[in-house]
Amino acid sequence: MNKKIIAYYLPQFHEVAENNKWWGVGFTEWTLLKRAKKYYSKQVIRKPTTLGYYDLSDPEVIEKQFSYAKEHGVSAFCLWTYWFGNGDMLLQKPLENILKYNSNVKYCIAWANHTWWNKTLGRLLKEQKYLGENDYESFFKYMLPHFKSDNYYKVKNKPLVTIFDPKSIPDLGGFISLWNKLAIQNGLDGIYFIAEQMNEERPELKYFDAYLDSSRMFENRSFIQKVREKLVRRHNFTFLGPIKYKYSDMIEGKWRNKNPKSSKEIPVIFAGWDTTVRHGNKGVILDRFSCENFRENVNGALNYNKNQQFVFLKSWNEWAEGNTVEPDDYFGEDLAGIIKNEVSRLK
Repeated sequence: MNKKIIAYYLPQFHEVAENNKWWGVGFTEWTLLKRAKKYYSKQVIRKPTTLGYYDLSDPEVIEKQFSYAKEHGVSAFCLWTYWFGNGDMLLQKPLENILKYNSNVKYCIAWANHTWWNKTLGRLLKEQKYLGENDYESFFKYMLPHFKSDNYYKVKNKPLVTIFDPKSIPDLGGFISLWNKLAIQNGLDGIYFIAEQMNEERPELKYFDAYLDSSRMFENRSFIQKVREKLVRRHNFTFLGPIKYKYSDMIEGKWRNKNPKSSKEIPVIFAGWDTTVRHGNKGVILDRFSCENFRENVNGALNYNKNQQFVFLKSWNEWAEGNTVEPDDYFGEDLAGIIKNEVSRLK
């Protein structure tokens, strides 16, 4: 099967009023990256090179990014999309610019349906609300011009939509049914729904065409490791942090020679992990991330589940999580090059 790589895409790298209020004028995650510090001598904090410290309010940037991504085997960007209810959104400008300028970008959305917090102060910033059918219809109407665009990624005339946390939607079945009905009424064949944070045992899976669980990067933790991480991240035992695991222990071999748990299961490519940039000594690091173990992860994911056409890449540009395949000052263009080479071997 000709696998399609869908890359999670963070649309955060532009100034918005809310972030100016919460974190200071001009804040983006570049602010965090530029002031990031190492917590041990061999820690690698990756910083951008070829594409630079871009500003996503410029519509040409995402076109340039996708041109590079497509050249290296990525089929579409999956933009995190923040609909909090009643038309309240954040970070929507890159999404809207793709449509406004008819940008040469193949894309879809992932509804990031979670509340925003200042975790350091325990302060609520923006609450995720589920306001029922009228609000879900408003969300659909907002998305409809995208769904009808030739640039929006579809599966047999079904726009692809990922939901980050299906378990939190109290009327999930109603939401799914409504969007499918509205899609058909508007000349589409329904919605191709993908669930995140999902496994084959969850009852919610019946509503979805496919699923993945990007939190599986940590499923190999021991009991002691889980306790230590909880003490650091939830109970502020920061003297124990940051938490460090080996990429090879957590990720390498995750998909190799294993049977899928369901024909709906989508494997995930993990492009490193280091959240100390965002969370300081409460962060988590996948240490000793290398081209060699990344190549193994990419190859394993691409060859996993012959019945599934998609592989998700986590992520294209999560710089404050050390989770990106854009060119950087440590790997250069090697990570994107590995994806390109492994995709070409499938054909």
